[in-house]
Amino acid sequence: MVDDSRDFAGSTSIGPSANVASKCQVLLTVLAAGASRRLGQPKQLVMLGGEPLVRRQCRVAIESQTGSVSVILGCHANECAAAIADLSIAQIINQFWSEGLSSSIRHAAHAAIDKHVNGLLLLHVDQYRLTAADLQTLYAAWKESPESVCVAMYGDAIGPPVIFPRHCFEKLLELHGDVGARRVIASIPAHAVLRVNIPNAIHDLDEPSQLAALLQVE
Repeated sequence: MVDDSRDFAGSTSIGPSANVASKCQVLLTVLAAGASRRLGQPKQLVMLGGEPLVRRQCRVAIESQTGSVSVILGCHANECAAAIADLSIAQIINQFWSEGLSSSIRHAAHAAIDKHVNGLLLLHVDQYRLTAADLQTLYAAWKESPESVCVAMYGDAIGPPVIFPRHCFEKLLELHGDVGARRVIASIPAHAVLRVNIPNAIHDLDEPSQLAALLQVE
């Protein structure tokens, strides 16, 4: 197992960085490094509304105007980078993407620490129904309680997108394996976790049946 939680090994930043300001309150990071094994094809490059999904998510993050924006790339990095080449977004290459989701979260946490932001918003590349307004809603709730974790709620479930305050960054660096940030959320006292109703967050793209249904709608 590769441990990049301290020296940020295996990471390369490329692309424009005009929107990455060290004094920005929040860093929005699109997690787009996975291999999409269950889907059977790179979900980052699935066409939705005439554009690759990775481009859509990066564009939505930028349009939300809630902070600086970066994207974690790994598997199919070259194709993904080409799809967003004209966007003002920092591209972070996770060379250890095959370890699983935790490696991308660690990269995001390192970037947040390096940029001295107060919050880190994690957005998954396959949450294709999320809008800029959804991210603004999440951010507005977090601003009211910036020491809390602010997580999307859909029905009885919670999950990404989620904003972690600065005091959680070190916990995110401790994640390993193909796991998300749920264990970090679970370690936070319930009163310090804000649940924000974002129905669009329930939609993701993991299985071929989900893709088939999405393409029928398209």
